[in-house]
Amino acid sequence: MKIIIVGAGITGLSTYLHLLKHLPNSKSHTITIYESHKPRSSLPSSNPPISIESLSTSTALVGGGLGVSPNGMRVLWELDEDLHDAVAAQGFPTEHFVFKGANGWVLGMQRTGDGKVRKEGEKEEICIASSRHGLWSVIMKTVGEGVVQYKKVISIGRDPHTGQVIVRTLDSEGNEGEDVADLLIGADGVKSVVRTALLGGEGKYTPQYLGQSGVGGFINQPIPKYIRDNKAMVFTFGGAGFFGYSSGGPASAESVMWWSTFETSSLPSTNDINPTEIKKALIERHKNWKDPVLQDIILKAEVQSIYPTWVLPELPNWGERGIVLVGDAAHAMDPTTGQGASQGLEDSKTLALLLAKCMKRSEAGGASGPGSEKEAVALAIKLYHQIRSPRVSEIVERGKKLAGKKANVGIILEYVTYVFLWLLNKFPSFGKFMLGDVNRSLYAWSAEDEIQKAFREMGSSS
Repeated sequence: MKIIIVGAGITGLSTYLHLLKHLPNSKSHTITIYESHKPRSSLPSSNPPISIESLSTSTALVGGGLGVSPNGMRVLWELDEDLHDAVAAQGFPTEHFVFKGANGWVLGMQRTGDGKVRKEGEKEEICIASSRHGLWSVIMKTVGEGVVQYKKVISIGRDPHTGQVIVRTLDSEGNEGEDVADLLIGADGVKSVVRTALLGGEGKYTPQYLGQSGVGGFINQPIPKYIRDNKAMVFTFGGAGFFGYSSGGPASAESVMWWSTFETSSLPSTNDINPTEIKKALIERHKNWKDPVLQDIILKAEVQSIYPTWVLPELPNWGERGIVLVGDAAHAMDPTTGQGASQGLEDSKTLALLLAKCMKRSEAGGASGPGSEKEAVALAIKLYHQIRSPRVSEIVERGKKLAGKKANVGIILEYVTYVFLWLLNKFPSFGKFMLGDVNRSLYAWSAEDEIQKAFREMGSSS
């Protein structure tokens, strides 16, 4: 089978590795990855001007920081223990989330580990704070050289005779090319070319930018004692938005990672974004916040990454006829969820396991040839959406409840937020009432269990 993955970000690369591991007779399959731009770990130069659109059209911008949640780390461990350990080693083991108010109040502290939902004897995973580039680099090293082809996908069609997907590309020198695939996997982010080919470029399935972007960067200095001693990631909420910080790597690396949000309504134009103007706005917004660590970071910080926040409506499907979507191409997720990278990792694993199971099932039934392979792929894509969509939708909805805590609010709503966050941390039963058993929902989910359940239900209905 010929497989093409569009997008060489974290999700695209992990999909490649999962396919290699799980597909039967993996050496008989050809897997190609296309990426439109070579990766960079910081913002491009301001010439030409930086725009919201240019920041959203490639998976190759691997700047900024993130947290790989326990469920994401478990996917990596099950994929490749050496890869898992390398990701953990280049990051910062975050054992606690600390929530603060802009007025200096500590609103609570939560453990990040999944130990309470694991079976006896199972290894506990915790959140790993990491630069996005650090995580991407480790996965890319495992993928190896020569796999990713830096060509932009300019159109996607279909061969009327074979039904194969036709992918047309453009390289950096302006040369056009053409490739064909039995399976096209869109891991090309929120502005996905593959999604456009699947569902159309106009109408209700296009992403909408809501005027808010994440910003962040790194400062080379010793890790604050509070972070080091508590192995913590700090989230501070106030009437004028949100600010977070942690270590961006091992404590010995002395790299402080920070992130916040800004609203583009305060900028002259979304077609000419100036990081200097954003920093001025950050200093003004947070000048009265009481955390001395936060104040030190803002004064020294340079805006090195900008991530526009897009809303993608729930799609009618994530694939059909040999085309399938993974990661942000299928479900753009608000950063509030803390699950963007981890859900992309879960997508890649689930899709690969389903393809393997459906193909083995087809072979066991005595079917062979292109027709049976096509049917196996179609079933895998259908079950993939059936399994993953409810999981992602639940996380997205939970994120919506918290997303407003990052927006500008008045003094009354600010203190309502403090009380809400304090209650969530102080009384776990209140948190479960408001948001459900979040840790169990996030960390106990199993692709293998969900796949077995789907096949049992399919068998009982046939």
